[in-house]
Amino acid sequence: MNETCTGDKHSGWRDHLREEDLPAFEDVLRQALESAEIQKALRATGGMMTSGELRTVTWEARESIAASAAAEYRGLLRSRRADVSAHASDQLPAVLAVLTPALAGLAAAVFLFVGYGLHLASSQPQLAGELQAMGWICAGVTGLSLLADLIWLMITAIRNRPASDPGTGLLTDPDTDDSLKVRRQARHWRRALLSRGILPFLRARIEEAQNTGTATR
Repeated sequence: MNETCTGDKHSGWRDHLREEDLPAFEDVLRQALESAEIQKALRATGGMMTSGELRTVTWEARESIAASAAAEYRGLLRSRRADVSAHASDQLPAVLAVLTPALAGLAAAVFLFVGYGLHLASSQPQLAGELQAMGWICAGVTGLSLLADLIWLMITAIRNRPASDPGTGLLTDPDTDDSLKVRRQARHWRRALLSRGILPFLRARIEEAQNTGTATR
């Protein structure tokens, strides 16, 4: 039996399909079953195998079939991990943008309140002056931080303007928030899964059905 279809060649494969990738496998399987080649081959069996039966046996063998595209799948997983790390790094400026003016504003309010309180009470005038000075410095930092945040938000909005992806085509998933690199790797995996895994498996099962039908005549 063809080792590409049985998965024996990839018996050491450990990267089992993750749950979030099962819909992608099912979508590639659907496209393969609806292809002209497979539909023609099914008709040639004379009813010995139906599209539903072929889908069932293929779905049950999904792990061994997916092993044929193991390299591309590992690449997809690596791209996703890198994408998650990049997103986490991108969040740091946003956190600082929120915390800096908030903390500076709070410090300004405290220093000015205590400083002017001591000044009105005519108590420790030197300390009161120092606290007032610190309060105004923190107020200035707050204003500059808010201005910097506004500029950063404008730059981010310009960079993130929607743009068409000229690389989309067969076996793509445009409704995803993944990075372009992750989407490209996903397309590579889906194409490899189709050409090296699902289609050879479907052809082998159809051939078996045809041979069984010939033998029983």
